[in-house]
Amino acid sequence: MSEALSRVKKPHRLRGLTLQDVSGGGEETNSRRLIENIRRLEVERVKLLGEVEELKKLARSKVSALRSEVAVLQEDEDVLKELLKILDATTDQIRKLPKKSGSKR
Repeated sequence: MSEALSRVKKPHRLRGLTLQDVSGGGEETNSRRLIENIRRLEVERVKLLGEVEELKKLARSKVSALRSEVAVLQEDEDVLKELLKILDATTDQIRKLPKKSGSKR
């Protein structure tokens, strides 16, 4: 019977896992799992930080493009305002012209 007990107490290995690992037994197993989870989370953290940096680069690029577009639109606005002033002045001059007699309007 002592031989049977000694066999039960020994951990049986199956492809690198012990029965204790499978059954979740022991503080050592919980510590290993905790360490593995921490390592996995650290890898995920690094990956997410990399993604955040890529998103920051993309955002900076878009901000730059939008600033350029706004600058072009502001230039267009200035040109259009100047054209409106010219059109208004021309229209005023046309209105001030004497009407020709004999025109059919």
